[in-house]
Amino acid sequence: MNNSKSNEDFSTLILINRIVYHDYFLFLIIAGTCGNLLTAITLLRAKLRKYTTCQFMAVCTLLNIGVLLTNTMNMLLSVGYGIHFRSLFDLGWCRINVFIAQWIRGMASWFLVIVAFDRFRQSKIIRRTPVRDQHTVSHTIIITSLLLLITNLHYLLFTGEQVPLSNKTLFLACIFHKNSENSAQRFFASTNAWQELVTIIIVPCILTLILNIFIIKKSFLNPTNNEHLKSRSKSRTRRVTTMLLTSNIGFLAMVAPAQIFIALLFDPELGAETPSIHKSFMIKVAIFQCLINTYYAASFVFCFASSSIFRREIKKLLHKRYKPKHGINRGISGPLSSHEIRPFLLQTQISIANGSSNSRITEYALERTNPVRATQSTIEGDVPTEH
Repeated sequence: MNNSKSNEDFSTLILINRIVYHDYFLFLIIAGTCGNLLTAITLLRAKLRKYTTCQFMAVCTLLNIGVLLTNTMNMLLSVGYGIHFRSLFDLGWCRINVFIAQWIRGMASWFLVIVAFDRFRQSKIIRRTPVRDQHTVSHTIIITSLLLLITNLHYLLFTGEQVPLSNKTLFLACIFHKNSENSAQRFFASTNAWQELVTIIIVPCILTLILNIFIIKKSFLNPTNNEHLKSRSKSRTRRVTTMLLTSNIGFLAMVAPAQIFIALLFDPELGAETPSIHKSFMIKVAIFQCLINTYYAASFVFCFASSSIFRREIKKLLHKRYKPKHGINRGISGPLSSHEIRPFLLQTQISIANGSSNSRITEYALERTNPVRATQSTIEGDVPTEH
């Protein structure tokens, strides 16, 4: 009787895991990758690319794609489809996958701090003519990448261990095992959760929150004295700032609380003694994983909903991509079907017809009466027009 009730309880967990990890995560990976890629292309268009904030945000969207294709994909395969992708091959394959996934997660978190600092720095002093440094973004990417490579190096060196299963077969557990004979494995198994929580979540969230408060103060509550700028420039700057704030608030509201909950309360041996508590915890984890991974897939939604300049650039991009190339030429060169539809073409044809009979007489008269003027006009006409 108790076994049947227990099976019913865990059938609910299996159903939720199937909906979340099997179906919803597949949708997030496909839609999020396409949406984030479109967002990065739009942010790097000429009108938005002149803002370094938009350049940094484009890098953030590309990093979000990396999170979807590493962490989200791993949960989709392992929990949703039962394919342990990181454990398919040898220990080197496991360590490289974990290292790249954690490095991209750290980059995605810290670049939110970088883009917020860049916006805060620009909101303090607004110049009449913007100073363009072509290497700021690339140098920042290189320095941040090197620092996070060093801080995540332990994943590349110590992750993973062969663990015996109940049927006496060995399974490559691609984690830090706390019962391992390796002292480094035991050390990182006990400290890694806190290390991730501090370096990827807590510190970036605190810095981002502080910088966002100052950005709101400088850009909206007490804006910098910039009367020399046109109202259009002020409006564009505020729209870019709003787009950044929306993305940062999404991270603070969706990723940070869920990640803190999972890191603090997760215990891999919880289900051995109390299956009901383990089931309740895993259902909560599935819900919080939905929030975390939805954020990484929703960059397009954040930018599109918060900034009219982004929506305008999206419309221009799609119009330029899908408009017919020869539609205008066919319309002009085709027969004149209706006077009401194209009256300007009718007027042009009538004027050409009326002037064709006496064009030679008029030209001859002008050349005879004013040859000097004709010569000067010919010389002036040879000079190319500068645009």
